[in-house]
Amino acid sequence: MKDREERYDSFYRSTRRDVLLQTFALTGDLPAAQGAVRDAYVAAWQHWRKVSRLENPLDWVRPRAWQLAQRRHTARIWHRNKGMQDDHKRVLDALAKLPMAQRRVVLLVTLGGVDLTPAARELGVTREIAGHNLSVGTEALATSLDVPADDVRPRMLALADALDNATMPRGPIVRRAGRKRRQGQALLGALATVAVALGAGAFAYEPGRSAADDLHVLRPPTSAKVDTASTLPTARNMLDRDQIRRLGLDHPWQVASTGNNTSGDGINNPCQQERFADPDGYSAIVRLFRGTGPVKRQAVQTVEVSRSVRAARAGFHKTVDWYAGCRLGRLQVLTSYRVDNIGDEAEALLLRIWSKPVTTMSVAVARTGSVTTSTIGTTVGGAPPPPGQITQSLADSVAMLCSRSGSTDCAKKPTYRVVPPPPSGDERGILAVPDLPPVGRINAPWVGTEPADGRVNPSATTCDHADFAKGGAVRTRTRTYLIPQAKVPARFGLSETYGVFKSSAAAAKFLTRVRDTVGRCEKRDLATQVTSPVRQRVANPQLDLSSWNLSTEVSSKQKVHFRLGFVRVGNTVSQLTFAPSPTDDMTSTAFHALLQRAGDRLRELG
Repeated sequence: MKDREERYDSFYRSTRRDVLLQTFALTGDLPAAQGAVRDAYVAAWQHWRKVSRLENPLDWVRPRAWQLAQRRHTARIWHRNKGMQDDHKRVLDALAKLPMAQRRVVLLVTLGGVDLTPAARELGVTREIAGHNLSVGTEALATSLDVPADDVRPRMLALADALDNATMPRGPIVRRAGRKRRQGQALLGALATVAVALGAGAFAYEPGRSAADDLHVLRPPTSAKVDTASTLPTARNMLDRDQIRRLGLDHPWQVASTGNNTSGDGINNPCQQERFADPDGYSAIVRLFRGTGPVKRQAVQTVEVSRSVRAARAGFHKTVDWYAGCRLGRLQVLTSYRVDNIGDEAEALLLRIWSKPVTTMSVAVARTGSVTTSTIGTTVGGAPPPPGQITQSLADSVAMLCSRSGSTDCAKKPTYRVVPPPPSGDERGILAVPDLPPVGRINAPWVGTEPADGRVNPSATTCDHADFAKGGAVRTRTRTYLIPQAKVPARFGLSETYGVFKSSAAAAKFLTRVRDTVGRCEKRDLATQVTSPVRQRVANPQLDLSSWNLSTEVSSKQKVHFRLGFVRVGNTVSQLTFAPSPTDDMTSTAFHALLQRAGDRLRELG
């Protein structure tokens, strides 16, 4: 035993400084590098019987230190360190500009002294790709630092001067932490075994800053064996209070709690419909965050591990569906994003609850392999985080889970684009209640009737006389939307009717006739005024949209107003007609956006 300890202590003393330098150069964050290097060596002692038999134990420690540091660091932290020399800042700036693939291979070969072939193997790429990244990265560093390529390594080695005041714990302290971690995991394994035998629930863990952060939060499996030490996420795989700042950059954040979501009702936000998206999964961890500041912010991150990719895929879509079809008072689905370069599939939604104080929810969900993670941010009475920060926060989540998910290369730089919203859970092809905007000062929710056959068109006005059935539609559907709790005239409300035609040409012909009919309305009915005609065409995907404001004088003292719109997508046409009250109306912008959303819903029929 004593010989094992001495060999470990010798290894630790001889390598820790180099690993700290490399990890610091990778992130520019000295506190994160110190903690990550310490924890990597703690884990090495925990698995020393295996690690010590490797040809070079450093190949086991270094990637773990780098991974931990990348999870914890905050961007350009060196610029807030007043004691750092300008030369060191320039080197860190130059390294930070490199894509991660180039930065890692440059540090591995140049600072780590690893040959190109084993470096490529450690990075999971071919030797040719590693060589290309090394060459391009070294040249880019030389250009940024305005030095010859041969001077890049000495400049990076000089970063060691910035570590003069950095301290690392002594070997016996690290070994003691490793023993505690091993004992803690052994205890958890025993508890999980008891839980399976007794049919008990899961065990929760509140994270601290100790080595015990690698305890797993489990739901006991009912079949198959799980290697919890290598496959299941731990509390350390969750976002921390610095990373969650993307959902409110100007505010400090705190971790409020971490657990397995088995206490209480398990509902952590009003749109969540069940305790778990995959109730038969292996593992679940839920972390709650709170932000402090003039704007009230909070967030909840959930990680679920399923028994198969198929089950995880179902859990991913169920999670998205919870929010896409959320029935919460005056809630509206504002925008939907498809997120690329994050795991196997990822989506984001922006929801708004219009009841005062106005609350915005940012929903980001991703799946990588059999692991699904979601981060739901809530902003009360203020501007929500921009989509770039929402999607980057999701990328951070996936990056921390990637190594345990069964996937590889699943945390690239994310990109996002606006897409039609996911199905709402209502009948496809027609507007859902969460699509509808607020109206004036009405502080009550919309309610939709059951969709019905639309051979008689309740959306038709005296200006358009639209008759979908006679116009050639082979299938028609209609729905009416009201706000029953509002004190408004009986004629107040919104109606939608759509028709499916035999071809795009037939649908376009029908819409042309309708436009002509509305255009002649003022000549046919002198009491009606048609204003604000809007027409929009988008070639791909095809969208043909028109809207008008109608005003009809029914007496010398009273006028009746309508907002009228048509949208065509391929061989389908939808009509929207909104009758406001004299004091409560939706804006032209809101009606135009609603007409576009109706077009999005028509695409569900394709």
